[in-house]
This record gives sequence, C-alpha cells and structure tokens, in this order.
Amino acid sequence: MKPFLPLLLLLGVTTACAPEMTPMTLEETQRMNQLTATMTTRCIGRYLIDLPETFVLNEISTTKLEDVEILKIKPMHKVDFQLLLERRDHELKATHMDGEPSNPFLKKYEMLPPGDIGKIFNRAYQSGAADVARVLELMAWKDGYLLSATIRAKDSTGTAYENEPWAKSSPNDVPQKLAHLLDVYNRLQGRKDTEVPSGPGVCFPNGFLRGPATDHEQIDLHYHLSQSKDAYFSFHSLSDLVQETELLDRGPAIEKALKQASGRTLRKGKVTGPIPSAQEWLLTRKSEESDLMLLDFTLEANAKAGSAQTPVLVLDFVSGVEAPGPALTLEEVAVRKPLSSKPFNEAESITLWDTVAPTLRPRPGAF
Repeated sequence: MKPFLPLLLLLGVTTACAPEMTPMTLEETQRMNQLTATMTTRCIGRYLIDLPETFVLNEISTTKLEDVEILKIKPMHKVDFQLLLERRDHELKATHMDGEPSNPFLKKYEMLPPGDIGKIFNRAYQSGAADVARVLELMAWKDGYLLSATIRAKDSTGTAYENEPWAKSSPNDVPQKLAHLLDVYNRLQGRKDTEVPSGPGVCFPNGFLRGPATDHEQIDLHYHLSQSKDAYFSFHSLSDLVQETELLDRGPAIEKALKQASGRTLRKGKVTGPIPSAQEWLLTRKSEESDLMLLDFTLEANAKAGSAQTPVLVLDFVSGVEAPGPALTLEEVAVRKPLSSKPFNEAESITLWDTVAPTLRPRPGAF
C-alpha cells in the first residue's frame, strides 16, 4: 500500500482543509493491503473505475438513456424469460382502468423485429389517470439476457378523451416513440459486470448501449462491500444538468449541516487528474438513527459544464450507512435496528478512497 502523502500528490489534491489524520495501525494497514490487492476495472457510464473485487454491484440502480428507461438487464435462461413474460402479460391483461371494468389497461401489442423473442406492451401510464398517457413497455430476450425498457408516449385514439381540446393538442406519437424504442433496443446488449466494451457507448448495470454521447443520459448505480452492505461506492452521471455552483462553492451550507450533525470535515479541495474540474469533500457526521459517526466522501466534476461530452459526475463513498435496497415492509421497519458500527474507520476509508477515486477516468473511445 502506498503511503498516504504520495497518494495525495498523485491525486493532485489542493487541500483547502486537511487536518492531520491518525495513521493506521499495522493490523489496519494489512487489512487495507489485502482489500486493495486485487482491483477490478468496472465500466460505469462512459467512464472506467478500479474497485476492489470484494465490492459487488448493488441491485438498485437508475438508467435513463435517450428518453428510454432501462428497467432491467440480467442474465436469464430462455425458459425462465418466457415464464416471466407470460406472468407480465397476464398481469397487464387482468388490469383495467380505475372504475372502468370494460376499459383495459393494456391497449395493444406492438411488434418486435421479425424473429426476436419478446413483446412490446402498449399500456396506459397509470390505471387512475387518463389513458391518453401511454407507456411502451418492452420485454425481450437477446443473447441470454432479459432486456426490459420503457418509453412514455401519447395516444387519444379511441379513448373517451379523443375529442377533448387538450387531447387534440397532444397528437398521437406512439409510432415515433415506438421507432425510437426499437432503435435503442437494437443497440442494447447484455454484458458481464467486469466486461469493458470498446467503441462509443454507455455502460450501466449488466448492459451496454452502443452509440455516441447524447444530452439525455442518466446513470445511478452502486457497489457495496460483499461481506457487508454498510459500505458502498455510488456513481452518478447526468448529461443534461448545468448547476450554478460547484461542490466547494456550497461550503457554507455543508458546514452548517455538519455543525447540526455534530460532524467535521476531514479533507476538501480541488483534485487534478483524469477528470478535469474535479473537487472533493470528505466528512464525518453523526448518523440520524444512532450515535454512530458515519463517513461520507464525495467527488464531483463538471457541475457547471454538464453536457453530452462533459456530464456532471458524482462519486460517493459511504461507511456506516446501509447501501440502497428494496423498500422495507412495515414489519421490517419495526424490527430493523440502527447500525452500531461501520466497516471502515476514518484512516481506512481515506486510504480506500485514495486508492479508488484517482482511477475514475473516461473510457477510451466511449464518447
């Protein structure tokens, strides 16, 4: 493991605030050396990052590309996909618009390319809303992967609102949206988490979309420690956001919030490296659920220059907070206990951060 000071020099951190840190013990040093001994390159968005192999892809993510929301891509046997497709088909057929038993929720099927396996459901957006609002929901099986994606559309044809002025002002755009959905579908492919594609395109959990960068890309994903979900990295990329401030500009608000949370800044400053205009803020603060002092590190770039070529990027690391997961039931909430410890202390977390954060870089040829 490289000593802390050379790592700071490698990062090029201009520290506006870097209090002296307690060095790691021999046991902690050995533990971190073991954790970072095997690093694995992951493709995230149009970027690459090297993570310890013990950090695994979290099940919660958001992917919206070119106005198409990618709901899920995952390896799946064909027979399992067919069963899943049948269940979804039955579920949609059994649903009707609220208070209208004769008005089906599923309006029709749209066609996939000849020979492809799956369906496109032309359905209402919500059962309790006007069925002019539509969703084209694609479920397909390609090369051993389930592909599930949706796009919003409008169509008042044959509905009770067909002759309403507001409906006439929003013409049917299903043909155009269907064509776009199919174009995206044709460029979609499944991939292993450790697979790094070549050529222009964007990576997201278990998938890859071929094509040049656009100003309609949103990626949110997480990698948590396999032995414990109480430490995780998060990556966020957004190509259509331009902010008025950068991370360090928000210092007064951050410091105020830290004071209220009995927290303090461990380090903050500008970072030079593969990602221009990057800034970081490393802090510790009291948990909202207990007296545990959690760790919360952030790197942000392109805040004022968000675009297809320079998307807003945020890399977070958290120790002492459970990674995102499915919504808990009331029963689960009732018995859930707040965390009383965190997987990594301050020195360990900073060492891990200084090993991982500098590796965030554009994937060659991705844009």
